[in-house]
Amino acid sequence: MIKNNDSLVILVGRPNVGKSTIFNKILGGSHALTSKISGTTLDLNIKPASYNGVNFFVSDSGGFNLYSSSETPSPLRLLEKKVRERVFNYAKKAKVILFVVDFKNGMIPEDKEIYLHLIKNITQAQGGKGGAIILVINKVDSLKNIENAYVEFSSLGIKKAIAISAENGFGIDDLLEQIAKKIKGPDTSNTNKRSMDIYENNLKIAIVGRPGSGKSTFINSIIREDLLFTDEKPGTTRDSIDTYLKYKNQIITIIDTSGIRKKSKLDIYSEGFQKQSLNQIKRADVIIVFIDITAGITHDDLSLLKMINLEKKPFIVAFTKWDLRNENIQVSELKKDIKLRLKEFSETPFIFISSKTNKNLNRLIDLSVEINDAKKVKIKTKDVNKFIIDSKSSEKRGRLFKYIAYGAQKAGENIPTFIFFTNNKGKIFGMEDIKHLRSSIRDYFEIKTNVEVLIEYKKYSA
Repeated sequence: MIKNNDSLVILVGRPNVGKSTIFNKILGGSHALTSKISGTTLDLNIKPASYNGVNFFVSDSGGFNLYSSSETPSPLRLLEKKVRERVFNYAKKAKVILFVVDFKNGMIPEDKEIYLHLIKNITQAQGGKGGAIILVINKVDSLKNIENAYVEFSSLGIKKAIAISAENGFGIDDLLEQIAKKIKGPDTSNTNKRSMDIYENNLKIAIVGRPGSGKSTFINSIIREDLLFTDEKPGTTRDSIDTYLKYKNQIITIIDTSGIRKKSKLDIYSEGFQKQSLNQIKRADVIIVFIDITAGITHDDLSLLKMINLEKKPFIVAFTKWDLRNENIQVSELKKDIKLRLKEFSETPFIFISSKTNKNLNRLIDLSVEINDAKKVKIKTKDVNKFIIDSKSSEKRGRLFKYIAYGAQKAGENIPTFIFFTNNKGKIFGMEDIKHLRSSIRDYFEIKTNVEVLIEYKKYSA
C-alpha cells in the first residue's frame, strides 16, 4: 500500500505520449501493456524499482483527456473522469511527478491545462510541500532536436526538463539519475547500477478469473485503499497489476491479472491480454481462481482450472459475491453441488468470500500462505515407502497399492510430486487411479496443497 511517506514516482500526461514505454524502460522490462490505442492503461500500475541504491515505487497512470468530447458516450465520460481523479489523487502523494509530453506533436493547449491542474492539486499536498515535477519531453529521436524540444515546451515554466526517446532508450539513465536525486538528495553516486523488482522474492499470489468475477474489487478491499481502477463493466482491468500488501509482518505481492476469456472479434487485443495473464500465472507462487457464485461454474472456469493444473501450480477456488447468493440454497447443498461440478478438482480447497461485506478476505490470504508453505513439504523416501506399505494393508487404499513396489518424492517441482514405481506392465493406471493416489498421499501426510503423482515402470527383484 502506497502511503504519503513512501517514495512514489508517478507518470502523468495525455494519452499516447509514451508513459507506458518510459515505465517499462525504468523497470528494465515489459511490465505495462503498450498500445497505439488511447486509454490502454486504465489502472495505476505500481511497481518497486531501484537506481544507485535508491529505492522507490514507480506508477504508470492512465492517459486521460481533461475534457470529454460531446460525442463520447456517457459511460466512457464517467470512466475518463474516474481515471483523471485517480491520477490527480496519487499525484498528491508522489515524491516525484514525471509530466510527460510528446515532442513530435509539439506543445498543445491540453498539456498546459494538465500542468495547471497538477499544480492546483499538489500545492497543498504533503504538509504544504508537493512533489517535484520533472518535465519529460519524449520522442526526441535526434540529438540536434534537444534544444528545439526545450524551447518548444519552455512556456510551461517547469524548471527541470529532460529530453528523451523512450523507444530508443535515449536519456533514460539521465532521467533515473534525476529521480534518485529528488528522492535521496544530490549526493547520489553515478555508479549506473540498476536493481529492479526488489520484491521479486516475496510470496506472489495471482488472482485469476473471468471478467467481472470481482478480482480488482477484492484487492481494493483487502488493502483498504481504492488503488486499482474497478468498474462494473467486465474487462476493465487491462494490465496485470502488482499490489504489495504488508500482511502479518510479511510483504505479499498480489497480482491482479486481466480477465481471462475466449478471443473476441470485438476485442483485437484480447489475445495479448490473455497471454499476459498466463505469464503472470507462471510467475506466481499460489493461484486464486475467482468464480462468481451468482453465475455458477462455467465451462470457461473449468478450462481455466485445467490450464492452471497443467502448470503444476498450487491453487485455491474462491467463490465471490457471497452477499448476492440465493439465500434459499443451504451451504451444505452448495458445497455438495460444487464438489460434483468440479469433479476432478474435488480435492482443491475452496472458500466463499464477499468483498462487499469483507467475508473471509483475510482467511483467503491466510489460506494462500498455508498452501505456499505446504508446497515446500519434503517427505523422506523411507516415509514414502512406509506410506506404500501401510496402504497395501488398508481396505480403502490397498486395491491400487498392490501394484506399487516403492516410491519417492521428486525434487524441484512447483507442487509436491511423488513418483511410484511398478514392475507390472499389465496394469494401466487411469485418471481415476491417479486421483485416488493423489488423494491418498495428501490425506496420509496431511498436505494442504494439490499434489502430483507419476507412475513409472521399472523391473525389479522381489
